[in-house]
Amino acid sequence: MWLLTFSCAFVAGVAWASSQGIPWIAAGSLVVAAAVIFAIRRSFTLAILLGSCALCLLAGAARYESSLPVQDSSHISFYNDSGEVLLTGTIVDEPRQRGFYRQIIIDSVQLGEGDDRIFLSGRLLVNTSDPRPFHYGDSVLLTGELESPPSDIDFDFDYASYLARRGIFSIAWHPQIETLPDRGGSPVRACLLSLNSQLAGALGSSLPEPEASLAQSLLLGRRGAMQHSVSDAFNRTGTAHLLAVSGLHLGILLAAVLALALALLGRQRYLYVWIAIACVWAYAALTGMRPPVARAAIMATVFLLAELAGRQKNAPTALAFAAALMVAVQPQLLWHTSFQLSVLAMAGLVLLFQPLRAAITSGTALLASDGQKQPGGLHLVTDILAATGAATLAVWPLTANTFGVVSVIGLPVSVLTLPVLPFAISISAATALAGLVSPILAQPLAWIAWLFLTYIVNVIQAFATLPWAALEMSLQSSFIIGYYALLLAGAFWWSRSAHRRREDEHKPQRAVTTTGSRIRWASPPLLLSAALVWSAVLAAPDGQLHVIFLDVGQGDAILIVSPSGRTVLVDGGPDGQRIGPLVDKHIPFWDRSLDAIIATQPHADHLGGLLAIVERYRVDTVIQFRPGYDSLLSSEWERRLASNGTLPVQATRGQSMDLGDGTVLMFLNPPAQSVVGTSDDTDNNGVVVRVSYGDVSFLLSADVRLETERQLVHDNVRIDSTVLKVAHHGSDTSSSARFLATVSPEVAVISVGENNPHGHPSASVVGRLRALPAEVYTTAQCGAIEFVTDGDSLWVKTEKDS
Repeated sequence: MWLLTFSCAFVAGVAWASSQGIPWIAAGSLVVAAAVIFAIRRSFTLAILLGSCALCLLAGAARYESSLPVQDSSHISFYNDSGEVLLTGTIVDEPRQRGFYRQIIIDSVQLGEGDDRIFLSGRLLVNTSDPRPFHYGDSVLLTGELESPPSDIDFDFDYASYLARRGIFSIAWHPQIETLPDRGGSPVRACLLSLNSQLAGALGSSLPEPEASLAQSLLLGRRGAMQHSVSDAFNRTGTAHLLAVSGLHLGILLAAVLALALALLGRQRYLYVWIAIACVWAYAALTGMRPPVARAAIMATVFLLAELAGRQKNAPTALAFAAALMVAVQPQLLWHTSFQLSVLAMAGLVLLFQPLRAAITSGTALLASDGQKQPGGLHLVTDILAATGAATLAVWPLTANTFGVVSVIGLPVSVLTLPVLPFAISISAATALAGLVSPILAQPLAWIAWLFLTYIVNVIQAFATLPWAALEMSLQSSFIIGYYALLLAGAFWWSRSAHRRREDEHKPQRAVTTTGSRIRWASPPLLLSAALVWSAVLAAPDGQLHVIFLDVGQGDAILIVSPSGRTVLVDGGPDGQRIGPLVDKHIPFWDRSLDAIIATQPHADHLGGLLAIVERYRVDTVIQFRPGYDSLLSSEWERRLASNGTLPVQATRGQSMDLGDGTVLMFLNPPAQSVVGTSDDTDNNGVVVRVSYGDVSFLLSADVRLETERQLVHDNVRIDSTVLKVAHHGSDTSSSARFLATVSPEVAVISVGENNPHGHPSASVVGRLRALPAEVYTTAQCGAIEFVTDGDSLWVKTEKDS
């Protein structure tokens, strides 16, 4: 009890010292003084313990103080907002995708080159749209301007302080980057992060979106690929903590592994403890041994070692002491949300698991017939429910206060989703590991994982649509303190009274017939098989042609799904994170392939998203623009095609592609000889495609300009079409009156971003289209625009009401 009291008091004391502005060295000195007093009183064990904590605190204080910005020429912040600089450094974490750009953290920064280099303290955050692959440990040469982090971004969030806690004091936007041959960082961590990246790629190529990004978040701690609409649904339902790999995930996984190991092996030789420890650290390794997971793994190991030593009652003490040691080594951990979540989740498992398990068991016993024992399979479900409930009760006030959202429906959503979380994580892990060996081997596992992940996403999104689902507010400190006080009091009361109401564990068991047992074990796979079959039936092709103009912002992306289910993607928009979920929405969940990709031109608003597409899908054919455009993006495109063993075909007028079910694609541009000397040769050599099915046709005109339009009309190329994809996002550099009259469309679609800086679409272009007359749709107003035809009639569906 004294160790528990000391650990809690120590953490509280450090928090108080921090809030009062007392220097860490002074706080360490107080602990040293206390150690001396206990030594005088001959409490040598406690004195040694206090002295060790004091040394850790002083060491952590020195490290913490050294990370604070000092405005001199040896700190990186000294060069903020002072013009262009030349820096070298090492990437200290895997880059994170943030829409159009990536964030890279640089450490070991040096200013200048050669013998005149100056070593700088502090880290640098680089925001870049460079498509080349960068990895942990890469040494880079940067040329650009440094900026001071802004203090407020949104909702009174102190972004500068947030970055400072991570040791980042400067930001660079789109600097020039050159990779150097030297490597830095830990080779072990580099291997773990490389494995993490490969597992993420295996999940991305095996699962559709948003299930793939959810699996990557739950299993690997990668939240960057999650769609904003999906992550917002998690926030509204009070389940955002599920997306941050922390003690909650580890605790739920630990409970599931313990329950399963106990059910299969019993308590003989404590094998279940060693299996659980191995699973905990294997999971930490899968996440790349990121600090939040490593800390949670340490706490889980302490809890398991207490079980191994037969000192289960001392688990709270061991957990508190482990937290105290971590705070002593790194005092600023107290203000890291991930650390707080880990401690609270593990504390919930230690203190609340048994009470909740007993309550659930009693409830199921009331529903069962007299004398009937709870089936073994139900024991596992009970343990998972108790573990998820314990962790949720412990962390929800913190998550509500951190994210500024109090979910009214958080409890029922957690009850519905958390019990399947262990299955989603474990089967996703099996899918990722199998994907490293063979995509074919991973596919059946991916289908099963898809069911659990889809269930979680659908439940979250269904509840998030309720107008009263969440309230934007922060909990008062007094409420949080009172809540945790009542929670502790309830756990203490239960532990004191448990021995007086413990049920007899030696009641006679009712015999279970072999037939009933077989039926019980056969039910889950039968239910999973039925769900997969019905999902496949509902996703089967409907025998009609679908042409979907995807809403990718300021860019082009058109998905063609033929009556027999063959798929062609024309361009991918600018954002690889955005295009994947949009494509997955319109193809069956089991299909991770595209029959063809058509890249109309090498600009980022057409080609950028295709970089991610060729990584996520098996692509049979790539038809593209003429080579020769010199840019980082086109070079990376060529590199990825070569790494996948794909040899692209150059598009030329006169080529055709027959999808075999009446759908024909005719290529109308570029001509055999490249166009030169025009207002924009790259645009005018873009790939123009006419898609026809029966009496209905679509003209996809890329970004071609007036010169190419005149040439198409002059050469008597067949361009008349039912639907026109307006060239160049409705810019007045295209869509001449003569060209539009020759096409004579009934419907015109403009793929354009809302409030884009180019002023697209041009009012004069829209006026000419309506004068034809043609019905005009824009993705900015309508979202995705889907045309469905049987070859005679044409129907249109829009994502938004316009």
